[in-house]
Amino acid sequence: MGEKMNKRTIQISELVIVKEDVFPIERIGLPQANIAGGKTVSFLDRDGSMFYIVGGTTVSFSVKLDASVAVKMGYINNSDSKTQTYSGTGSSHYTEFKIANTGYYRFYVTNTSLNVVKVTGGTISF
Repeated sequence: MGEKMNKRTIQISELVIVKEDVFPIERIGLPQANIAGGKTVSFLDRDGSMFYIVGGTTVSFSVKLDASVAVKMGYINNSDSKTQTYSGTGSSHYTEFKIANTGYYRFYVTNTSLNVVKVTGGTISF
């Protein structure tokens, strides 16, 4: 009959702010998270580790913001290779993509505008 797929939805409730050297500064709840203009935040699992995802899995990633801004979204593997899956402007953003290779991943949002924006919610489902 085919493989049994397990799907799980994870409410984004914590994040790690990532600078250029990918050093986690602090884990905070998303409603309090600000993304400065030109900066990136990465979302990790609740325990602070990257998500383990089996190759071929479809991931849905949504983010809600308190203002309309331009953002880029996607994922970063454990070798720090970034894959962009979305670019758009608004206060609600959504992307869906398939992970090609089994491994560890984190999901990112880059604020490409000049204004600071606050993340107010979102989900990661796979």
